[in-house]
Amino acid sequence: MKKYCKKIVVKPSDIDENGHVNNLRYMEWFVDIAVEHSDSLNVGHVTLQAINRTWMAKEHHITYHLSAFEGDELELCTWIESVKTVQSVRKYELKNITTGKTICEGWTNWVFVEFTTFRPQKIPKELIEKYM
Repeated sequence: MKKYCKKIVVKPSDIDENGHVNNLRYMEWFVDIAVEHSDSLNVGHVTLQAINRTWMAKEHHITYHLSAFEGDELELCTWIESVKTVQSVRKYELKNITTGKTICEGWTNWVFVEFTTFRPQKIPKELIEKYM
């Protein structure tokens, strides 16, 4: 599986009332990197919309190990773990660059659907090959 990674520097707007990164921000980062990864392979929203297809999240899971704080430099990586006929599991791992420790990890079960009806559709072989 090909990993796609990016660096994130925690901003003040990422912090919640408890003084660490808000739990919802992790989910936003996961979705953002999934989109960036697809765009980098030329199979993002614009490409999929041209064939009347898109991805819909069926299930998200996050395990939190440590907190991240303002100014922390993080590395977020994502990759496709598995592909079935109409579904794909994408994994995520977020690490603190300075300590090397895992902040959180997770996965999303994405379903490939027709854009106008949201009915599941078979994932094209060409699309799978781009991710793998």
